[in-house]
Amino acid sequence: MMIWVLLVPAVTLGQSSDTLRAQADSLKQGKENIDYLYQLLMEHTEENLSEDLELSEESAETSHEDLLEEYLFYQSNPVNINSEEVVHLEEMGLLSTFQIKALRQYRRQFGDLLFIEELLMIDEFSEPVMAVITPLVYFGKNEKAMEYEAPGLGKMLTQGRNRVTLNYAQKFPPPDEDYLGSPLKLQVKYAYHYKQRLRFGVTLEKDAGEPFFLGRLSDTIQEIVKQHRPSGFDFYGAHFYMTDIRLTRDARHGTTGRGLMVKNLALGDYLLSFGQGLTLWSGMSFGKASGGSSPMKRAAGVRPKASASEGKFFRGAATTLQYGDWYATAFYSFRHIDATVVETDTLDDGIDDPELVSALQETGYHRTLGELEKRNALRQQVFGGHLCYAGPQLEVGFTAYHLRLGTPLQLKPSKYNQFYFQGDRLTDMGLDFRWLVGKTALFGELARSDNGAFSGLVGTTVKPRGYINFSLLYRNYDKRYQNLLNGAFGESSRGQGEEGFYLGLQCAPAPGWDLLAYCDFFRLTWLTSQVYNPSWGQEYSLKINRQISRNASMQFRFKSKSKMKNSTNDHVFSHYPIFYTKRTANFQVSYGITDALVFSDKAAYSHYFNDDGADSRGYFICHDVAFKPTEKPYSLTFRYALFSSDDYYSRITLYENDVLGAFSIPSLSGLGTRVYLLGKIKLFGSFSLYSRMGFSFLQDETKTDLKVEVIWKG
Repeated sequence: MMIWVLLVPAVTLGQSSDTLRAQADSLKQGKENIDYLYQLLMEHTEENLSEDLELSEESAETSHEDLLEEYLFYQSNPVNINSEEVVHLEEMGLLSTFQIKALRQYRRQFGDLLFIEELLMIDEFSEPVMAVITPLVYFGKNEKAMEYEAPGLGKMLTQGRNRVTLNYAQKFPPPDEDYLGSPLKLQVKYAYHYKQRLRFGVTLEKDAGEPFFLGRLSDTIQEIVKQHRPSGFDFYGAHFYMTDIRLTRDARHGTTGRGLMVKNLALGDYLLSFGQGLTLWSGMSFGKASGGSSPMKRAAGVRPKASASEGKFFRGAATTLQYGDWYATAFYSFRHIDATVVETDTLDDGIDDPELVSALQETGYHRTLGELEKRNALRQQVFGGHLCYAGPQLEVGFTAYHLRLGTPLQLKPSKYNQFYFQGDRLTDMGLDFRWLVGKTALFGELARSDNGAFSGLVGTTVKPRGYINFSLLYRNYDKRYQNLLNGAFGESSRGQGEEGFYLGLQCAPAPGWDLLAYCDFFRLTWLTSQVYNPSWGQEYSLKINRQISRNASMQFRFKSKSKMKNSTNDHVFSHYPIFYTKRTANFQVSYGITDALVFSDKAAYSHYFNDDGADSRGYFICHDVAFKPTEKPYSLTFRYALFSSDDYYSRITLYENDVLGAFSIPSLSGLGTRVYLLGKIKLFGSFSLYSRMGFSFLQDETKTDLKVEVIWKG
């Protein structure tokens, strides 16, 4: 499946090479214009926010930071399209498995690609694909024809590139909550890279409401806070990452032989993703909304973590060894995670009261004494590995890991958590595969937890013609399956107690048109926190893109989701399940006045109703102006929007342009006006300054949000 069809409208076929070069040049000069990636993130966030009312805008923004950091890295370090580096574009969802295969076949027949327009000679590629990947690729020599480059560590440490990012954000008026610290959010990042061979850096962050200077607190509060953290930033992270360290050479293949290689080495903070995410997956994992016509995942294995997200990540060491088509990964992680620790009541026998963990926390917020008590309260060790054969057509992998907690996890008994993991040790293992046969890709994964429960998924993506493809996926997750580190496709995030069938379709019925649709039917086989009965539901989505001309395009999106939850009827004694439905529709038209000035008009509609009689609607219209002259060191983006919603259930969630590397997705409810202005200017060659100010004018108050970011590259 080609995720770009979700993000960039198709370009009318038959454009001249001058037009194509103009598009490529425009993208190369404006590499920081990554709106199509932001739209992908927005759809994923919109899906989660609509289902989980406890997911805040701030935590959603942080969860996307890993993918944004990876994208910005490849903007500065493009991949060689004539090498196996192009798999990184598939890992980010920008190319499909079929496109990677077609590219390899073309190179075997005709040799290296020499220019961007040559991609149009490959059946699986078109102008939209070209436009998307242009900022991320270059046309180098075939890696097999080159002598293996083994730069010394001194060269890699002295001839690389540096980047320092300072980010400040604050909302006015500050929240009503009585937080310990100031309402400003502060983030500092330093990153160094030598091509794609070496990366390292540090990340520091203070969230809004978290204390920085403890001396400003009262003596009593200060003593309590010091028991959990010192003055300064609340989060500290560091990463070191190297790739392609040749250990031996195969004499049969000379200097470019298939000897033993350290494919990657990660120290400090890192992320892991294997198979289809059912056994082990950390970092960003897209859901159905962004899965499009193919829910098949492309795992990245070991990756450095350069973001400030405090959720699922690893801290320690990981490495992957490669010999030919075989890959072996080993990893170890030790870190402290947030948790609620309670003491149990025991007899007075001279032994200290044992401790138990009643809940795990992943928000990363430490703004109050209650949140600080949970900070780094639990030791977590994880170690394991992954063994994979990755041939030209078949990939088969086996993953296993063992997790240990310093304090046993014992949840407060409830109706729905009877099968959740409890204890201090957990082992998971899984077998995954991807098999590409002609125009068909088969994929799947089977996982087992140490209590003997299995979960599995299997699917296929078929592309009978270049203009159409469809996918089928069946998943069956045992209610007893336990895993704290997975990220599989599904309705819930646990990969537990779920069965479902998914069908996706993507086609281009005519030049300039793209259509994408999917439907998902699911059944939750056990109780959840939202419904105290086994339940079921369905989801439908349709997206249509129309490229009217080079400078004008339209997009329409419709989504309907029906699901069960507990009734909130106060006139009954016990909870009973009811159906609720949320439907959203979005329409957008963009048109360029000049090459530098682009207007965009958007309209959105939301309708929520349930069997209890609730019925609410939301509306949104806006006008966007983007002024981005390619020859000037500055750009401006402006939005004026009107919105109205009856309640929070019918709220409108839409992506807003933001400073580089940040992601803004405010949820608008009530009656009001939303305005923001984003500006960027390059200073002194190496410095870039971004600033964004937004205003939400509501019936009874005015809210202001401010962001300032300074980036230095050298």
